[in-house]
Amino acid sequence: MQEELERQTVAVVFKAGRLTTEALTSALRNALERGLNNSKKEKEQHGKMSLQDLVGKGNKTDKLEFKEEDLKAFHKTAVKYNIDYAVHKEQDGDKNKYYVFFQAKDASVLDSAFKEFIAKNEKHKESVQKKLEKKQEIVRKRKEKQQERNQKKERNRELR
Repeated sequence: MQEELERQTVAVVFKAGRLTTEALTSALRNALERGLNNSKKEKEQHGKMSLQDLVGKGNKTDKLEFKEEDLKAFHKTAVKYNIDYAVHKEQDGDKNKYYVFFQAKDASVLDSAFKEFIAKNEKHKESVQKKLEKKQEIVRKRKEKQQERNQKKERNRELR
C-alpha cells in the first residue's frame, strides 16, 4: 500500500496567478484526505468478524466446536497467525455450543496455529491437573496425621 501511494503523484493545478500559503495548504489537505479515504476502503478486515463477512470473502471456511473458556486463547492465536474467524453461538437446552468458522490464506498457517493452540491448552490443563493432585495429596496426609493422633489418644486412654 505504501508503494502505491509513493507511485501516485499529486497534481495540483492552480488557475490563480499567485500561489498563497492558504491555497497550498487547502489543496494539500484535500489531496491527503482523498488519499486516506481510499486507503481505508482498501484495507481488509482480519481477525474476528461476523459470519456473513467471513463467508462473503469467498474462501473456503471450516468450522470447529469450542468450549467457551477456549475462545479467548483461540483469539490470541488467531490474531498472531492472521486467521480470519467468526464465532457462532447456539443454545442447546441449558448449554451453549460455540462454533468457530475460520479461514486462512494457507493450510500450513492453520496447521501451525492449531498446533500452538493445542500445545498451550494442554500445558494449562496439565498444570491444573498437577495442582489438583498436589491438593489431594495434602488432604490425604492430613487425614493420615489425624488418624495417627486419634490412635495415640486411644492408646493413652487404654494405658491409663
